[in-house]
Amino acid sequence: MKHKFKKLSYLLCCLIIFSAIFSEVMAISKSPRAIAQTTQSEESKADRLKKAQAVTQKMFDSFVAGQFEQARNYLSPSLREYLTAQEIEREWQKILKNMGAFVEYKKIRPTAVFDTYTVLVSAKFENIITDFVFTLDSNQQVTALDFLWLGNIQENAEEFIDALASGQYALARGYLDPKTKETLLPEDIKQEWQKIIEEAGPFKQRSDSKVIESSRSDVVLVNLEFERENRSFMIIFNPLMQIVGVDFPE
Repeated sequence: MKHKFKKLSYLLCCLIIFSAIFSEVMAISKSPRAIAQTTQSEESKADRLKKAQAVTQKMFDSFVAGQFEQARNYLSPSLREYLTAQEIEREWQKILKNMGAFVEYKKIRPTAVFDTYTVLVSAKFENIITDFVFTLDSNQQVTALDFLWLGNIQENAEEFIDALASGQYALARGYLDPKTKETLLPEDIKQEWQKIIEEAGPFKQRSDSKVIESSRSDVVLVNLEFERENRSFMIIFNPLMQIVGVDFPE
C-alpha cells in the first residue's frame, strides 16, 4: 500500500510539473500574438482619435472660411435635418460679433469613451481665447457642439424660447448642457414643443422674463402667450449658463 501511495504521489507530481511547463510554453507561444493584437487595437484607437480631430478641424475651418454648407456636411443626420447653412452662419456671426475675428488654434485635443469622441478646440479670437467642445458619434459625425455662450442667462433663456417658437430645434438644443443633449435630439424637442402647442394653442409671443436667483441654481422665468392660454416657463441653468431643465409651474 505504501509503495502504491508513493507511486501515485510521484505521478501526481509529474503531472503538476508537466501542466506548469505546458502552460508556460503556451503562454510564451501566444504572447507575440496577444501583443500584436493589443498593438493593433491601440493603433486603431489612435487612428480613430486622429480622424475625430481631423473632422472637427475641417468643420471649424469651414466656419472660418464662411463655407457653412460644407460645415453642415459634418453633422449627424439628426442634426443636419434641423439645421440649415443659414442658421449655422447666423450663429457664427454672433460669435464673431462678440469675440472678434478668428486668429489661430491654440490647442485641439481629442478623447474617446467607447464609440463617442470628444474634441476640445481652444481657439484665439481678437478679443478672447475660448473653448469649443465637439461631440462625434461612432461614424465620426458631429452630434453636438458645446460653447460657453456669451451674454447672460436671461438672454439665453429668451433666445432658447425664440428658437423653439421659430422651429429652430437644433439651435434650441445648442443651449442645453451636454448631459441633457444626450437624451434630447432635435426631434425630441420638437415633439415636446408640439405637445404644448396642442394644449395651449398656437404660440403668439414672448411677453417678459425675469431672473430668479437661488442657492442651488439660477432660474429664468419666461412668460409666454398662446392662443388659448398664457404659460410660464421656468428655465434652469448651471454655472456655465447652460440649460439643465425646463419646468412649467402651476
